[in-house]
Amino acid sequence: MAILVSVIAIGAAIWAAVSALGVLYPFRPFHTRKTALRSLGGSVALLILATMFVGMTVDPTPKATTEAAAAEDAAKAANAGQAEAKAASEAQSAAACSAGDAPQGEVVAVNGEHQLHVAPDAASEKIRNEKASKALGKTHYHQIDGSTTVRRLCQTGDWTEVQIVTPDWLTFVKGWVPNSALRGIETSADGARVFVAADFYWDDDTTKFKDEIVTIVSKIARENTSCPDPDPNSVAKSTNKSEPGDPVFFVTCGSGADVFNIWFKPSDAADSATFDAVRPLSQAAAAEGCEQVAKSAAAHPSTVDFSRFMDLSYFAHKNGTVRVTSSFTAKNAFNLELKYDIYCFFEGNRLVEQSITEAVD
Repeated sequence: MAILVSVIAIGAAIWAAVSALGVLYPFRPFHTRKTALRSLGGSVALLILATMFVGMTVDPTPKATTEAAAAEDAAKAANAGQAEAKAASEAQSAAACSAGDAPQGEVVAVNGEHQLHVAPDAASEKIRNEKASKALGKTHYHQIDGSTTVRRLCQTGDWTEVQIVTPDWLTFVKGWVPNSALRGIETSADGARVFVAADFYWDDDTTKFKDEIVTIVSKIARENTSCPDPDPNSVAKSTNKSEPGDPVFFVTCGSGADVFNIWFKPSDAADSATFDAVRPLSQAAAAEGCEQVAKSAAAHPSTVDFSRFMDLSYFAHKNGTVRVTSSFTAKNAFNLELKYDIYCFFEGNRLVEQSITEAVD
């Protein structure tokens, strides 16, 4: 119908043009200009009516837009279906977990090495480590081992779903492992972790002092508030601090910018050695100490004007170290006032490093 009306509209437009010529120069079939003018009016009216009819019957929405909307609706429906399926799966998983024997949320240790699966089945797909696979150019999977602690999320049958707790940069990783891969973590009366030999990676240097190392790392976890969770797999012999017949070992604590080592000797397991956290100097105390360094170095200490506000920077770390940078002015031996930059490094309340240089404008 719309096509027929469109044809009529085109015909009306053509006849209107012919009528307009008849008004200017009368010719057959118009005998007079009056007749041609009537024809022109009728043709224009018919054209207007036909155009209005076509406008009301033709869908103004472009086909591409309609198809895009339909595709979007289909995608929303698919996503809704996936969400429902996921919710049903989670509900089923929760029901299965409620029947498990192990408490959910418990943080546990790992026996051996195990790859994570997407479902409680050894034949199920393993969870791909996307970053490692991309960086190394071959497929790698997420796995847990003795250096890892995990949180139980769900248990069904002989399998448990876990989420990595440590190392903390992998806490987004979840997956399924056999129940036999997990073991409980023993804690002391005050809640500190008690380590066992299975938590460590042993080499030729550390194996000789296995019992002492296990005891000392547990003591560090209990006594050092800055290191409540030392990494047992980081324990190694220090090549710089060890002497023949007198080995020194270290364990790593913290993460990110706050990583630090705690050194110890095997004999520390038997004596009264303590591993209390070193408390960093406060900003006021560190600035005071650094100002004393400036005065000690100045030719005229009384002329030292130490910056405690504009140029002062203070950085404290979990291992108890503090870095201070600032500036000061002082008169030299020629009674000329100069500006200097100063750097001080403290371990606890002990100054271990310093430097003073003339400031460059």
